[in-house]
Amino acid sequence: MITDCHTHFGIPWVDRDGDNPENWLKIPEMYGVKKFYLYGHYNIYREKSVQADNDRLARITKKYPETFTPVASVWPQAEQDSVTEVLRCIEELNFKLLKFHPWIQGFSLAHPTMKKICDIAGQYKVPIIFHDGTPCYSLPEQIAGLARQFPKTTFILGHGGILWAWRSALEAMRQPNIWTMLCGSTMLAFEMFCEKTDTDRLLWGSDYGFSLIDSVGYRLHELTEARIPVPIIEKILTVNPTRLLEMSY
Repeated sequence: MITDCHTHFGIPWVDRDGDNPENWLKIPEMYGVKKFYLYGHYNIYREKSVQADNDRLARITKKYPETFTPVASVWPQAEQDSVTEVLRCIEELNFKLLKFHPWIQGFSLAHPTMKKICDIAGQYKVPIIFHDGTPCYSLPEQIAGLARQFPKTTFILGHGGILWAWRSALEAMRQPNIWTMLCGSTMLAFEMFCEKTDTDRLLWGSDYGFSLIDSVGYRLHELTEARIPVPIIEKILTVNPTRLLEMSY
């Protein structure tokens, strides 16, 4: 069963459909995608919307527990409030993943509160997904620096460097606590990740949901048409996403 590890319940969907994901689900279901790591959108664009969007993801997941795994986000700039919200999402709402977009949210990975959150994530065994591949705050090598500081925390490169920094993402994978999501890079990059890194630490994602446009078909085709052995593709699409969640608390 295919798991899309990079999806958003985006602002256009929320504004049109509220908490109802039925229309959202119609597009990925055309391609046989049945399970999703579900990120927010309001919570990474508007600091004041963090708690409301995290609650929305929790409500959707409660209605579709076999379909969605909710992924919380906070703004480290909120300092203790962000730490409190992370703990609420983990302890009360049972979130098993965190997601940060330093480029949009506008914070440095060296922010002291980000380091507190990394420590908490390690204690609870909750992986952290980062948007990566865009300067100045979202480079793979910066995330690799966090991985070295927090070896008990699992970090995921949400785009494998995108189009420009995938070679740096390959290097970052030398850290054993870094995973990479094949999402938004090139077919060549996909092939290099599968050839040169630990394929047990690779995931796939479509970045679907930011808009009403179908991005699933293209992203899935990009993976399946690359020169990657079928057993490895099956591992990326089905086995690894489940195993990652089993590693959580």
